[in-house]
Amino acid sequence: MAKMRMYFYILGTKPYYKEVLSVEEAKTMIDAIAGFVNAKVDEGVFPDHCSTAGLEEYDEKEKEWMTWYDENGLDFDEHFRAESEENCTF
Repeated sequence: MAKMRMYFYILGTKPYYKEVLSVEEAKTMIDAIAGFVNAKVDEGVFPDHCSTAGLEEYDEKEKEWMTWYDENGLDFDEHFRAESEENCTF
């Protein structure tokens, strides 16, 4: 399995990185961090902000972290958006 890390970045701060064992673990962590940050914004503790999050995979050949893509060529956000659309029933 490739080495992976999730990131959470709030504009004007240093990105937070954490190695993860799976795409699902990255999603769980990102959702938890986003939930906490959004709650603090709602409480007035943190100012409103611009943030982004995602998943990177270490490319041994290039010796650098690269954006993660699934087997269909979808990035982290696209992957979970497509997955939720597949599970949506009307």
